[in-house]
Amino acid sequence: MNIASGIPKFCPLEMIQQEGNPYVHDDTMFIKVMADFDDMPKTLLPYALSLNPGLPTHVQQAMIKQEAERRSQQQSGEQLQMSPK
Repeated sequence: MNIASGIPKFCPLEMIQQEGNPYVHDDTMFIKVMADFDDMPKTLLPYALSLNPGLPTHVQQAMIKQEAERRSQQQSGEQLQMSPK
């Protein structure tokens, strides 16, 4: 799918249109993608995939860790409220 508003989020158009740029050859764009979700709980995947991909990896990882801790604390709090007295 070619969404017109998606390119500015990916990279500046000027970078793609430069003569002799290493990412476009014969009307084909080459993109390297590395993904590692192996140790991430499935419930965190939507959050992780919603983060701005332009953020540095270490920032994204820190945000995911914070969200995991927040959810863990929230779940612990809910369990304490449900436990019989």
